[in-house]
Amino acid sequence: MKSFLSKHIVRFLDGDLSPEEEKELLESEPVVSQMKKQWDANRGDISNFDSERVFRKVEAKIDGGKIISQKRKVYLWAASVAASILILSTIGYRLLFFEPKTESDNDVMMLAFETQSKERIMLTLPDSTIVWLNAGSRIEYPEIFAQDVRQVTLTGEAYFDVTHQPNQPFYVQTGKLHVHVLGTQFTVSDYPDESSAEATLISGKVNVNVVNDSAKRTFELFPDEQLIVDEDQRSTVIQNVDASKYSGWIHGRLHFDNADLEHIISKLGHWFGVKFECRDEIAVLNRLTFTVRDESIEQIVRLMQTIAPISFIQEGDTYKIVSTQ
Repeated sequence: MKSFLSKHIVRFLDGDLSPEEEKELLESEPVVSQMKKQWDANRGDISNFDSERVFRKVEAKIDGGKIISQKRKVYLWAASVAASILILSTIGYRLLFFEPKTESDNDVMMLAFETQSKERIMLTLPDSTIVWLNAGSRIEYPEIFAQDVRQVTLTGEAYFDVTHQPNQPFYVQTGKLHVHVLGTQFTVSDYPDESSAEATLISGKVNVNVVNDSAKRTFELFPDEQLIVDEDQRSTVIQNVDASKYSGWIHGRLHFDNADLEHIISKLGHWFGVKFECRDEIAVLNRLTFTVRDESIEQIVRLMQTIAPISFIQEGDTYKIVSTQ
């Protein structure tokens, strides 16, 4: 069976499987067994599973989309007893679920896409909205949007180019922010392991609500404005920025313009899949300006050491930052 899977997975990635062979692979016992275990753990109902229907639906949803990895190409493989996605790479696979829910007695499939470090993915939503999902992020949305509202849930960072539909507002929900738009371009960044979150407007207009704002205020953003909420500092500020620099990551670039070290290592950590340890006084006092393109984390570390009075000590995938002053 292991030989069967290995050969068929390679042929699947090369696009050489016939429809019959694809069906055999998707319904093979190891694949089905693994997915059943994960689905049962989430108390799902697998009684009406139709793998071919799932494959067609997912294939349609990601038509024209692509996943980009800095070190390897990652492939989408739609198959699941519980309607899920396997993301296959040269080193294995990752399992994501579509969680079905019921609205007015109609089954609505919930789609979930997730990226690891060093990955970016472009998606087209059911309303033709374009989404770029940054590294270490996850987005969930329904197979079909409701007639009166379009709502997605984001963990991490994403760029949105929202299709204008005045009678069907678009909402992005994160752990710290609720963003309301009609049609516009913007980025949202809200990672669970960070105390701050930000929304940056490129064009159009958005309204932002801060989840833990006791005053229940609505903040209106205009192009080249950025809202930053910091739960540790209990602060919410709006500042003028060059919004294009906050979406450069969709083109494989990270821009830092007089950014404090705390912000920089947070972005680099998610981008490269590494960890940083740094005392608060060092992280806040040091500010740097540079752009990351195709450089490795080792090259970036060397660069930062030359332009700031800091030194890096590597221990596995963790970099400890110390002051050299």
